[in-house]
Amino acid sequence: MKIPELLAPVGSMEHLKVAINAGASAIYLSGKNYGARKFAENFTLEEMEEAVNAAHMHNVKVYVTVNTLIKESELESVMNYLSKLYEMGVDAVLVQDLGLIELINEYLPNLKIHASTQLTCENQLKVNYLESKGIKRVVLPREMRKEEIEKLKTNMELEIFVHGALCYSYSGQCLLSSFKGGRSGNRGTCAQPCRQKYRIDGIKKHDYYLSPSDLSLYNHLKEISELNISCIKIEGRMRSKEYLAITVSNYRKALNRLKSKKKFDTEEIDLVFNRGFSEGQFLNKSKRSIRAGHIGLKIGRVIKSKKNQIAIRLNDFISTIPEKGDGLLVVKNDNDYGFEISQDPIITTLNHFQKGKNKQVKDMTRKNKVMIVKKVWQNKKEDFNLNESDVYLTKRNSLSKKVKEIENKGSSYVKSKLILTFSLKNKFPLLKARLTLANRKEINAEVMGDTPFEEPLKKSVSVDTIKKQLSKLDKYPYQITQINVNYDGTLFLPIRKINELRRNLFEKLESEIADSYKHEYREIKLNLFENTPEDKPINLSFYTNNLNHLKNIENIKRVYLEIPPDDDSLVLSKDTYNLNYMVSFIKQAIELSYGKEYELIWKWPDIVHDSLFKALNKVRGILNKMHYSLPIMSNAFNGEYGPYSMNISNNASIDSLENYRILTLSPELRKEDYENIIEHSRNPDKIEMLVQGSVELMKTRYPILYGNETKKDCRNYLIDNKNNRYSIHKSISGEELTIFDGSELSLIDKIDHLKEIGFRNFSIDGRFKDDDYYNIINMYDKALNGCINKKELEKYSPKNTNANF
Repeated sequence: MKIPELLAPVGSMEHLKVAINAGASAIYLSGKNYGARKFAENFTLEEMEEAVNAAHMHNVKVYVTVNTLIKESELESVMNYLSKLYEMGVDAVLVQDLGLIELINEYLPNLKIHASTQLTCENQLKVNYLESKGIKRVVLPREMRKEEIEKLKTNMELEIFVHGALCYSYSGQCLLSSFKGGRSGNRGTCAQPCRQKYRIDGIKKHDYYLSPSDLSLYNHLKEISELNISCIKIEGRMRSKEYLAITVSNYRKALNRLKSKKKFDTEEIDLVFNRGFSEGQFLNKSKRSIRAGHIGLKIGRVIKSKKNQIAIRLNDFISTIPEKGDGLLVVKNDNDYGFEISQDPIITTLNHFQKGKNKQVKDMTRKNKVMIVKKVWQNKKEDFNLNESDVYLTKRNSLSKKVKEIENKGSSYVKSKLILTFSLKNKFPLLKARLTLANRKEINAEVMGDTPFEEPLKKSVSVDTIKKQLSKLDKYPYQITQINVNYDGTLFLPIRKINELRRNLFEKLESEIADSYKHEYREIKLNLFENTPEDKPINLSFYTNNLNHLKNIENIKRVYLEIPPDDDSLVLSKDTYNLNYMVSFIKQAIELSYGKEYELIWKWPDIVHDSLFKALNKVRGILNKMHYSLPIMSNAFNGEYGPYSMNISNNASIDSLENYRILTLSPELRKEDYENIIEHSRNPDKIEMLVQGSVELMKTRYPILYGNETKKDCRNYLIDNKNNRYSIHKSISGEELTIFDGSELSLIDKIDHLKEIGFRNFSIDGRFKDDDYYNIINMYDKALNGCINKKELEKYSPKNTNANF
């Protein structure tokens, strides 16, 4: 059993000390730019260097997030930023952008790269690709299950999230915030529209359909330690220091006691920010949150509600009894009411309460307790019948004392081992140190005092006195294992001079530790290619999963064919795949396409866990035996064509993917981004742009319906508070859903400009569209020849937008 590294989030300098003192063995943080949490306080370069030095002093590793998509115009700037990080000695950088990985390998080959969870590395093929690129560690998607992780084979370190918020979508595959509000999660500015209420067409109730409860694997650390997991990660760079202190310290205690059979109390963790907890996809036990914000620890239900007070039947397993100043949340149906306890509550037994006696209980371990608390609302008109409401403890004053104790009196997880040797050189005191860090580096330092020892007038300085003064650690996180004193105790030196000698040595050690991690800064200048647009043929591609489209398509170069689900209900199914259906669909598609001028390409799903990967390869093998063979569109580095889910946003990414014939750019890019990419492209024939269609906003492994909802007659539409409709469709796996934008991206009036600056490949997405949607191809064919007819376009696509462009 191996204890994994405990990785803590740090959003500010204040949080740094808390994370270290709470027992983190590594921290992750971000600069002011290029991190996936742009609205955290984050660090300037000067602050980051200070943080790196402080962390290394405590044997805590520092990983810096540079896990956003990098635009063409930012490449040189971000590389010089990375060079600064390398200079200050960060232990690794977390990266999402494929092009950035390539550039780091070229210009900063000794800078360790961790693949961010934003890279959506959910199968063995992607793991293999990242390992081939020299990646040292991969942060697996939160959607991966225990048995899937267990089967991965790699020499890379594996990191998983164990605690904190869960996104409804696979990280890196969510464009909802970008297209709904202009703030991209892939650029660190997510507005969290998933935490809003929506409704499903056919279900009247508005609910948090896109908001999973938070993840907690606190009670499953032993199982995790038996997997090939090197690091467990806590989410929360934008959370409070209370959250950080309590969560990290509790996980540290649990890790240190892994061999114990004792089950740990989770009440402290439940009292810091959470939306309710589940084991998420790790154990396939996800659930929906009941509110967007903090809910706390469930302590009981209201059994009687009066105007001025409520009586709460406390859960028997609760050991935390609320006190004056604590916060309560009462939840009834779709409403919740929070208040602070203004007076010490009365704790009585259920029997006494039912008899109207309300006698205070002294033994708080007794069962069947009832808490009577004065009800104080901020809004005095809020006077409701709260009987049968659930009650949650949201704030615990006593926790604040523990947080302060951790902040001020905590200590780092692993201390460096220090051997001190004291001697005299020409009567001047000489102090030497040999410090062994947790990474087994040895730091040697020595200092000499500026005042010589003298013959004593009264009393000499004894050996014991010197040892006593040298054993004082001040603020330094060292463990002194040995003090050697080569001195006979017959001379005199003021005690303050011995203390000064010790402090000077410790300061020198501090500096030497920082320097031992540092490297030389290298200014990086990228050689950007200047592309001259050529007059070459323009090609259109068409995405479809409709066999009727194939019969009628003309004026098209490529068709990307995706197998639609054989069951497109909103209820997720297990990973049992209908191979006969898949073979039959592809076979029919090939036969319908005989004699057509387009190339037929099989588009695989964007999310392919290994079980589906095996099924798709079986289908491919069956088709090959039948002499039906198609090229593949896939984001798993096994195809010739790359979909926009690969998040291509710069030429470095395009150039790194040498085996691909065509790569589709991210639809999140803006006009100037497209212009910059084509201007500096070495191979514009390889680049494609989506110009028409409903963009995939979310890909998820989480159910959208739970319990009795699965039995309701509902339709495949999600509806927001502005009545915008988003279609929902199941993947061929049956395990994932994709949510599409209700408006269609439409760049028909920009096509002339795009053609002029050098773009040659454009695509239209006709998946899940009506049989006559293929007519849009002809409209784009005309637009490429200067004839744009928006009114005709609106017959087939009534709701168009180019707002992001």
